[in-house]
Amino acid sequence: MIGKVVRGNDVGGLLRYLYGPGRANEHTNPHVVAAWDEGVIADCAPGRDPRLKRLTALLEQPLAALDRRPSPSVWHCPLRTAPGDRKLSDAEWADVAAEVLDQTGLAPRGDAGACRWVAVRHADDHIHLAVTLARQDGRRARTSHDYVRLGAACRTVEERYGLTITPARDRTAPKRPTRAETEKAARQGRSETTRQRLRREVRRAALSSADLVDFVEQLQETGVHVRLRYSELDPTIVTGYAVAEGVERTADGGLVWFGGAKLAPQLSLPRLEKGWAATGHSEVPGGRATSARPVRSRAAGSLRTAAAAARHLENGSLVLAAAAVVTAGSRTGARSR
Repeated sequence: MIGKVVRGNDVGGLLRYLYGPGRANEHTNPHVVAAWDEGVIADCAPGRDPRLKRLTALLEQPLAALDRRPSPSVWHCPLRTAPGDRKLSDAEWADVAAEVLDQTGLAPRGDAGACRWVAVRHADDHIHLAVTLARQDGRRARTSHDYVRLGAACRTVEERYGLTITPARDRTAPKRPTRAETEKAARQGRSETTRQRLRREVRRAALSSADLVDFVEQLQETGVHVRLRYSELDPTIVTGYAVAEGVERTADGGLVWFGGAKLAPQLSLPRLEKGWAATGHSEVPGGRATSARPVRSRAAGSLRTAAAAARHLENGSLVLAAAAVVTAGSRTGARSR
């Protein structure tokens, strides 16, 4: 079960979108499968006029009772089953909605003073939760740690209904391709998006590299462009990187860059260096891991100097070339530890 949290202020606009045709006419048979009040479910049953203005007014009543309207005031959560999962019934989706709202604390089961909400279904594989962030007992709703709690609720319903188990909500799952990225890849006749291809290449290079130099070199051998980021306090220290491929271009013809952490949290430079260091690699000044190979470890200071000299150059291969020259020159004067 894949869930996402979106916050906003226009519950009426959200309902109109959910009951509309969708961006690509993908919405079919929109109807409420669950709500804070059973009467709302009957009023918004399939084939009936949902009277969205009235529903909006009912959802906003607790907000109007507050001294000051919160911002954001609307909690929106799309919930989707994974590809290949069976089709859930309306009753099962209603239980999923109730479980999510119970575990997030927005509408605990049996709490008559909880937030008002509706769950709208307009496709076989997903629903949308729309919640106004004011409790009916006059208190403001609390949304702290809602993303993590949502993940726990998703795991509960996955096990309950035999659905695909998704990664834990520890903020380490890679970002899914957006619809725009997927459609662009399809127009280009490609089976995967640029983000997916770069994530795969970066992960492969990271697993087979001993240090940052090897990592960048392997990426460039596959045609991936690499740009290093340097510390503002110490311009000789590399603090991050970004990758791009020649196929993806901006409107003005420039490369589209993806930072390592944007591909997946595990692919950020600090996480990669932690992995390289865990395999026995040594450390360079500033805490940056370098290769376990003795000559590169001894030449770390010169390598940093070469990188600093080349840091303003756009072509990452020049950085590697400078580093290679320094490393090669150090082999005659450095002995293995």
